[in-house]
Amino acid sequence: MQMKAPLAMKSPPVSRGRDRHVIAVPVLPDSVPLEVAVVQQVFGRRPFPGAGDLSSRYRVVLCGERRRQPLYCGVDLGDLAPLETVLTADTVLVPGVEDPFAPRSRSLLTVLRAAFLGGARMVGLCGGAFLLGRAGVLDGRRATTHWLYSQAFREEFPLTHVETDRVLVADGTVHTCAGELSTADIALHLLSLDIGDAYAEAIGRLLVVPGEQRSQHDRFMEDFLSWLREHVHEPLTLNQLAAHAHVSQRSLVRKFRQATGTSIFDWIGAERVARAKTLLETTDHLIADIAVMVGFGSAESLRRNFDKHVGTSARAYRAKFRPTRKGVDHG
Repeated sequence: MQMKAPLAMKSPPVSRGRDRHVIAVPVLPDSVPLEVAVVQQVFGRRPFPGAGDLSSRYRVVLCGERRRQPLYCGVDLGDLAPLETVLTADTVLVPGVEDPFAPRSRSLLTVLRAAFLGGARMVGLCGGAFLLGRAGVLDGRRATTHWLYSQAFREEFPLTHVETDRVLVADGTVHTCAGELSTADIALHLLSLDIGDAYAEAIGRLLVVPGEQRSQHDRFMEDFLSWLREHVHEPLTLNQLAAHAHVSQRSLVRKFRQATGTSIFDWIGAERVARAKTLLETTDHLIADIAVMVGFGSAESLRRNFDKHVGTSARAYRAKFRPTRKGVDHG
């Protein structure tokens, strides 16, 4: 592989005075080995010779209720750390399980909930979301899981908003993904949050993750733009938008311009103008009312944006495309 200059790397958040971010992976008898392996690969690799080594920033710890826990398929992961390792981890990553409906021990669910309440980032892979749900981590939050289990998931966790059309859902410090092969997606997503987009992309290329899986940025913007179109008529602030997207204001501004080539509020203005044009062409609503309906709030705001994006006034536009009918006030 061609040598490149080292990528600029941020450091992932650490707690308790440690020098590395600890990722605890509780291993159960029916844990999916592929998901455990992907986590170890993503957080322990470098994208090319000379790049920073992630092992100096992360420590992945496999833990369990038993010291040795061979998996259902015969894989033996060796000695495991005590399950209580979860309580002091920065991130707790729960792999998917072969039987998400199987009963789980009280001790497991107790430490998962305690870790969450203690501030750990919680991650559920595929059926691992069931364990987070039973620990109360997903109450009042958005989450996803494998489509095959979606109805059962809704029935068991009525306080969780299930988004089964999403491969990855991030709600605050809680992250879930929808299937075994989306483990790479969510691992690279976490790496992007912690270290940076460029490094996550480089790791994705090293692991030959397909572009449509690797591009969390693209999927993030598709989801965000879809939501924004549904709410563009509402009063919106950058703080509200960033809070919805679960990113910083600065990060959202950068990601949005990278994806669309324009600023967030220029895009919002253009979208509102497009809707205003449709109403001007097809209805007899007063211009002041249209301004409110599309989200501008006032005729003056509509006037400024119409002039900016169309190059004429709303009144002139209506006169051209919907001539005034007798007895109708278009003002």
